[in-house]
Amino acid sequence: MESLPNTQTLSQPRRLNTPTREALLQGFEAHETRSRIWLGVEVLIIIVGLGWWLIQPTTLPGWQWALMFTVGFLGLFDFIVSQQLSNRKLINDVRPDAKLGKHTRDSLLAATERVKEKLGLSQHPVRVYLAREKEVNAYAMRLELLPGWHLFNQVQLNRSIVHLLDEKELESVIGHELGHIYAWSPIGSRCMLIHALFSGVLTLLIGQALSDYEIALGAPLLALFVTRWAAFSTWTTQIRMIEFLCDDYGACAAGVIPAMTAEIKIGIEQEARAELLQQVLQAKAKNTSVPISDLMQAYEDALPFGEVHSESAREHMKANIKARMAGDETSSMKGFFNYIYKSDDTDHEALDEIIDRSKRLRQLAKVPISLPEVIKNPQLMEQCVQQIEAHPQHLLLHLEEEIDDRQVTHPNVSRRLLYLWRNREAIMAD
Repeated sequence: MESLPNTQTLSQPRRLNTPTREALLQGFEAHETRSRIWLGVEVLIIIVGLGWWLIQPTTLPGWQWALMFTVGFLGLFDFIVSQQLSNRKLINDVRPDAKLGKHTRDSLLAATERVKEKLGLSQHPVRVYLAREKEVNAYAMRLELLPGWHLFNQVQLNRSIVHLLDEKELESVIGHELGHIYAWSPIGSRCMLIHALFSGVLTLLIGQALSDYEIALGAPLLALFVTRWAAFSTWTTQIRMIEFLCDDYGACAAGVIPAMTAEIKIGIEQEARAELLQQVLQAKAKNTSVPISDLMQAYEDALPFGEVHSESAREHMKANIKARMAGDETSSMKGFFNYIYKSDDTDHEALDEIIDRSKRLRQLAKVPISLPEVIKNPQLMEQCVQQIEAHPQHLLLHLEEEIDDRQVTHPNVSRRLLYLWRNREAIMAD
């Protein structure tokens, strides 16, 4: 990939403000109050709506009403299927001799127990899964029919994040995900029975209103759309607030510095992977007959579990792309049919725009600090924070969300580091 000078600065300073811990707590409580009011509205609609539907004349066979209600009710739990069918296993079921970067099955189990004890959650059962995924990420799911009625409390650690982080950093990630399950799980996500009943009753009401039309059987889809929007739309607007709080929770479990170095490592890895993905897009722009799916497979094959910020990963990527292109460049009848049946409808104008935007992004100047050195020597963390604050027109990493994170669900790395550092005394006092 061509090397571009990182000399240009942003035309205006980046948004580097962060909330205080107190402001976050107040905002979360205000959100919970609004959610409780809406849950009361849902309960009222369930009672009144069901009573109204029961006194209406029957317009459809009983089995159709039962089927529509069931679809509307159970459709809200569709995410459980994808979770249960994903390629993962409980950490307890991992082979004892399996090597996961610096970790083993037993060290992961021990780390989880240390985090739970530190956060006062030792008595709370939670499943921790290890997923064979190359995306550097971790997930949490808390499903309760009603508060206290647990079904699936679980944390999922992708193998890449396990390979990437050391023990304390991984503890901060586990603590962060437990924050999503316990301390900072919105009340709206812990009343799934109410939401499901609301969706089911709304299905009956919509079906009754449309009973004279053939589209009446589509009532569950409309009810699910309305329910998801009404129940969770306010939560999505607050997700960055919750992410800060969960970062805080993870830092309480493992320490502020490990939580910050974990964020830096993940950010560096995302930047490296974005550069590799750029090679895929450039290859597609130059070779229109090669399906983008084939090139994306080359990208996926080049990713190891863990760190890809290395020359070997780049060379492996180039070799994979070259091989897939060579397989496509043939004048044989087989090559002709491959072109017909494997070509895709990529919008090349949009593709060129993405490539150009990525090139411009990599030309932007970075904050004058060596992040690998900060990871090696945590005493440089204060200097790192000072440099971020002193250079608001520079990027910490060549990632689009570093310019402005208001269009994404998670705060960017810069703001997460600033939040943890600015609130470190309150976090360490816990």
